[in-house]
Amino acid sequence: MAMDVLSEIKAAEEKALETRRLAVIAAKDALKLAEQENAQVMDKELSEARHAGIVKVDAAKAAAKAELDAQQNRRLSDCEALKSAAAQRLEQAVQICMERVLK
Repeated sequence: MAMDVLSEIKAAEEKALETRRLAVIAAKDALKLAEQENAQVMDKELSEARHAGIVKVDAAKAAAKAELDAQQNRRLSDCEALKSAAAQRLEQAVQICMERVLK
């Protein structure tokens, strides 16, 4: 009878050790899965951040281009105004020269 009890205790200990080994293996597998999911989430977040950065850069480029275009248009307008004023002055100078020549 004592031998049966000792055998049962030994069998229970072996079963507990096997259960512990299985629990350790399951925990390692769960950790690997969690690491993989974490990597996927991190990749997704990085991808979203990159995309948001690209969108911001594109918007900044568009705004800068619009500002440069506006500056160019103002400068062209200023040049046209100067050209027109110069043409008027030249016309006035021609008129004055013609009047002096005709006198």
